[in-house]
Amino acid sequence: MTSSEVIAIKAIEEALVDSEPTWVTLPPVDIEISDAFRRALDEFDAGPKAAAVAATEWLQQSAVTQYRLSRTMLYIANGAIAGYYSLCSSSVELSQRSRTRHLELRTPLGTLPASLVTWLAKDHRADIDGAVLMKHAFATARRATLTQAAIALALDPFDSETAELWKARYGFRESSGKSGRLWTPLFAID
Repeated sequence: MTSSEVIAIKAIEEALVDSEPTWVTLPPVDIEISDAFRRALDEFDAGPKAAAVAATEWLQQSAVTQYRLSRTMLYIANGAIAGYYSLCSSSVELSQRSRTRHLELRTPLGTLPASLVTWLAKDHRADIDGAVLMKHAFATARRATLTQAAIALALDPFDSETAELWKARYGFRESSGKSGRLWTPLFAID
């Protein structure tokens, strides 16, 4: 194990026993997971809806092995994983009207760089609002723009019910592509 992997595992183990809520980055693939961390992963439960079941399964079965494809941040509170989100680099297709109106861009049509929320879920028993996860994901995506261009935070909703939640609660908009991808600007226009 590399020193960064050891540090990551130690941070998770410390967070699981700490009384203060904290954010930790899920460590890379091919690591030895402690019993406490495996138990925390296995006990995470986003709830009974189809999207929640899929988010639970992804965290428990794929998050560690997909480290190179998507970075996962865990919100640990009260000795458990209260929620998580995962981000990767991607793109979003926007109409000329959206580019001009919401981003003040006059670029040719085509895809634009975006940070993609690949997964986001909270444990249904956790005493947190999902907005805590969304705000942290948004802030992380904005920080990433210091080293890599992105104009939007995008996501691919699990189903139409989830899409409506993202639009109503967080102001996401439909992209012009056929994928059903939603987006919101990373930077407000004054």
